[in-house]
Amino acid sequence: MKASYTQYIIILTLFIFTSHMLSSQDFDTKTRVKLEINEDWDFYLEKNQGTQQELHSDRAKWERVSVPHTLELVPIDVTGLDSTYQTKFHRNVGWYKKRISTKISANLKVFIEFEGVHQVTNLWVNGKHVGEHSIGGYTPFHFDITDFVFKDGRENEFLLSADNRLNASVPPDGNQYDYIKFSGLYRDVYLVTTNEVYVTFPWEDQYAGVFMTTPSVTPQNATIDVRTTIRNETSSTKECKLITRIIDDNELVISKLVSNKPILPNSDNTFSQIGGISENLRLWSIESPYLYRVNTTVYVDGVPVDVVENKLGIRKFEYIRDKGFLLNGKEVELVGANRHQAYPFIGDAVPNSLHWKDAWQFKQAGFNIVRLAHYPHDNSFIEACDELGILVYEEPPSWIGIGDDAWFSNLEEATRRMIRNHRNHPSILMWGGSLNHRGPVPQLHYACKQEDPTRMTASNGSPWSGPRNSGVTDIYTPMDYQNMDINPNEFTFLCEHGSSADASRNQFEVSKARASANHLGVAVWTAHDYQAFKPNRGLYPRRIFSMYREPNPVYYWYQSEMLERPIVHIADERASEDKQVLVFSNSEEIELSKDGKVIARQFPDQNDDRPYIEHPSFTFDYDWKEGELTAKGISNGKIVKTHSLGKSKSPYRLKVLIEDDNKPFNANASDIKVVKAYVLDKAGNHVTKDSTAVTFTIKGAGKIIGDAALGANPFKAYHGVATAFIKSKSTAGMITVEASAVGLKSSKVSINSVPYNSNRSKTDIKPYYELKEAKIDFGGGKERLVQFGWSEWNPSLKPKLKDFPKLSIGIESDSQLEWRNGWGLSADLAYVGADGIESYKDITIVLSNLAKGTYSITSYHHLMEEQKNVPNYTIHILDSSGVDTTVSIKPTSGNRLGNSKPASKSYEIQSNGNVPVLITIGSDESTNPVILNGFKIKEIKN
Repeated sequence: MKASYTQYIIILTLFIFTSHMLSSQDFDTKTRVKLEINEDWDFYLEKNQGTQQELHSDRAKWERVSVPHTLELVPIDVTGLDSTYQTKFHRNVGWYKKRISTKISANLKVFIEFEGVHQVTNLWVNGKHVGEHSIGGYTPFHFDITDFVFKDGRENEFLLSADNRLNASVPPDGNQYDYIKFSGLYRDVYLVTTNEVYVTFPWEDQYAGVFMTTPSVTPQNATIDVRTTIRNETSSTKECKLITRIIDDNELVISKLVSNKPILPNSDNTFSQIGGISENLRLWSIESPYLYRVNTTVYVDGVPVDVVENKLGIRKFEYIRDKGFLLNGKEVELVGANRHQAYPFIGDAVPNSLHWKDAWQFKQAGFNIVRLAHYPHDNSFIEACDELGILVYEEPPSWIGIGDDAWFSNLEEATRRMIRNHRNHPSILMWGGSLNHRGPVPQLHYACKQEDPTRMTASNGSPWSGPRNSGVTDIYTPMDYQNMDINPNEFTFLCEHGSSADASRNQFEVSKARASANHLGVAVWTAHDYQAFKPNRGLYPRRIFSMYREPNPVYYWYQSEMLERPIVHIADERASEDKQVLVFSNSEEIELSKDGKVIARQFPDQNDDRPYIEHPSFTFDYDWKEGELTAKGISNGKIVKTHSLGKSKSPYRLKVLIEDDNKPFNANASDIKVVKAYVLDKAGNHVTKDSTAVTFTIKGAGKIIGDAALGANPFKAYHGVATAFIKSKSTAGMITVEASAVGLKSSKVSINSVPYNSNRSKTDIKPYYELKEAKIDFGGGKERLVQFGWSEWNPSLKPKLKDFPKLSIGIESDSQLEWRNGWGLSADLAYVGADGIESYKDITIVLSNLAKGTYSITSYHHLMEEQKNVPNYTIHILDSSGVDTTVSIKPTSGNRLGNSKPASKSYEIQSNGNVPVLITIGSDESTNPVILNGFKIKEIKN
C-alpha cells in the first residue's frame, strides 16, 4: 500500500515586521524563521536491515506519526527482553518521511535542525543524500539544505533514517549499561531559514553562536560578556552592526551593546562585547530565578538581517574552603536527585510538557539540584530548571564502558556539543569531565575547560573503581552505596546514594554530606523508578517517585527537610511498618490521634547516625489496624498543619485526576498529560495495596497512548494508582477521560487543549521597549569629575542629549545661580553629589519640546558641608496636562555617605509635546540654599 500524504505548504520569506515602540524603535521578529515541524511525519520500521529497497515497494506500510517518536512503544515489563549490553531491544532502523512545499527567496539559507535522534542519522532531500550525523543520539545537529530544496513552491521530500543498531563507535554503546537506550526521532525538529549573513549555530565549533558569561557579580552590579559569531556567505564584504540588548521582565531594554565590524566574503567573524547592569540588578537564585532576555540582532547597511534570543540568569558560583558552595554569596547545601529522561511506554520520546513536569515535581519536592544521568538531556528540561531555580549537573553520554579511539573521539565531540548547547543556561552548575564509575578522564576535562572555563568539572567516581579523589577534575563526585569515607578537606558531591521507603537512608546520606562544609551535597539514585532488563525494575517504592511520576512516601520527607512552608504527612504502609507509624514534618512536635483520641505527642526522632538533619522523621510505636489517623504539626505552641490518613477497606470507586503541572495542554499532536485513577474505598481512603485493572476511555481532541498488549490500557494499578498518558491532537478542544474497573464506580475528568503556534520565531522572540533616557550631572570648573555614563552640564557646556534631540532644558532662578565644584565625596554616585547648581531662591527646571509621553524625573540634592538639621525641600511639578503635584525631600549633607547615594526624589510627569513642564525646587527655610546636583529623565512604558 502506498503512503498517503497531507501536503504541507510553507511560505518562508525574509521580511521585516516593525511595531511602533515607545522610542520609535523597529522591532524585528522575522529575520530568522524557525518553524517546528513535529507533526505529520510518515514512519516505517525497517525489517530487512541495511537496505532501502523495501521502502519503495508496495509492501512498505507507512504510519502517520508526530515527533517526539520512538521506533516502537515499550511494554511495561521488559524483564529479560535483552541483556545489559542491549544487542536486540530497539536495535532497528526507523525511516521518517515528510513532504513540505516551500516558497522562499532565492538568496535565503535553509537548514533543518534536530535536537536529538537515536543514534546515527542520514538525511536525503528530494532524493539526494545531504549528510550523516554519527556523533550520537543525545546532542543537537543540523544540515544545510539550501542547495537541496526547491524554493519556487514545489514540494520537497525529506527522508530520514534513524539507525539505532549497536554501534561500538557511538557512545554510550560499546559496553553494558544499566538503563535502556531507547530509539527514534525523539526530540524536536525545526526548519530554519536565515539571511546569508547570520548568527552561526552554537554547536558548530568552540566560538560559534552566542556565548554569554558574567565575569563579575555583586548584589548591586554585574559585568556581562557576550561573544557572538556571525557568518557571511555572500561573495562580498559586509559591514555589520551587532546590537545586543539586555531586556528585563517588563520588556524594557536596560543595557545595549553595539559593535561594528566588516565580515569578509564566505567567512566568520566573532564579535566580543562587554557591558553590564549597575541599576536595579536582579540576580538568579534558587528562591528567585530571575531571567533577563538577551536579544542579538545583526544589521547590514542599517537593515536587520538576523535575530536570536537567549535567556540570561545573572548569578555567582563560588567554592570556598570550609564554607562550601556559595550561590550569590549565600552558602547552599545541595540536595537533589538523579534523573533519567525516559517515561513508560514512550521511552525517550518525551515531549517538552513532560520534561517540564519532571522539573516542576522536583521543585515541589524541594530539590535544588539534579544530576542528569547519564547523558545530555532535552533543552526543555534545562529551560525548566532555569525558570524554576534548580541547579543542574550535566554529563556526556556514557556509563561504565570504554571504547576505541573513534568512540572516544565521538564522546569528546558529544561533550563539546553538550556544553555549546547548554552553556548559556544559568542553572548549569558543573559538567561531567569523566565516565560514570570510572572517574576523571583528562581528555573530557580539558575539553570542558576549553569550551567553558567558567564552570567546574566533576569526577563521577566510585569507591571501587578509579581514584579516591577528583584527579584532574575540580570536584570529587563519587557514588556512595558503601558508606565510604570522605576526605573532609576536598570538595565532594555524592553523585549517587541509596534510598529507602522510610527515608532513613536518605536522611543518613544528607546528614553525612553536611558533616563538612567542603561536602557540597548529594543526589539520590534515582528520582524516578525506571525500566531495565533486570527483574523488579520499576517496582521499587524506595524511589522518590514511581516511574509513572507518583510520589512515594520518601518524597514527603524531602519536602519536610527542604521547604519552608509547614509540612505534615503520615506515611502509608509502604513506610509505616512493623507496628509503627511514620510521620514526616518540619514542625517542632507532632500530636498523633486516631478517630479523635490522642495516641501520643512527641518530638522528632533522635538518631545518632544522622545528627545534621534539620527535620528527622517522627516514629510512633502504634499498631494501626483500622480507623483514621490525624497528625497535627505544632510549632511555637500552635497547630500549623494537619494531615489525616484513613486505614483503607475494600475498593469501592475510582477517582480520576489530570495531574497539575502549571502548564497548558498544547494542541500540537505531541503534548502529553498524565492521568491518574486512584482506587478508593467507600470512605474515600486510598487503597494503596490494590492492583485492580483499570480501563481508560477517551473522547474529544486527544488519544490514549498504548494498549493491552503493552500493559497500558487496561492498566494494572500500582500501589492503588492506575496511570494513563493522553496525547493531544492538532486541533484544540475538550478532552474527556473516563476510568472504569470491574466492580468499582467509574470516574471522569475533562481538560481543554489550547491552540499551539509552531512558529518559534514568534513565540521565542518577543517585543522589547527601548526607552529614552538622559542623565545630567551639574557642576562648575574644568577639573570636576563627571559621573560615568552621565552628560555634563557646566557654565560653558550644555549637553547634547542623544535620546532627546529636540528637548530644550532651561534652569531658572530669581537669584544668581552658583556653579559649585566639589570633590572628596565618599558615596555611590559621588561625582553627581559632589557639585551642582546652588541658589538662595527657588530653582526651576523648564522642559520644552519634550515629546509626548509619560516620564519619570529623578532629581538629586546633596550639600557637601555637613549640617545637623538640613531643612526639607519642596518640589512643585506642573506638567503639560495641568496636573499640579507637590512632593518633599530632605537633602543629604557631608562628605561621608558610605554605601548610600545622594538624596533623590522621583516623580512622574505627562508631556503633550507642546506645553512645557515646570519643576520648581525650593527650601523650606529661606536662609538655606537650594542645590540641584543632577537629574534623570526617563520614558515610562505605558
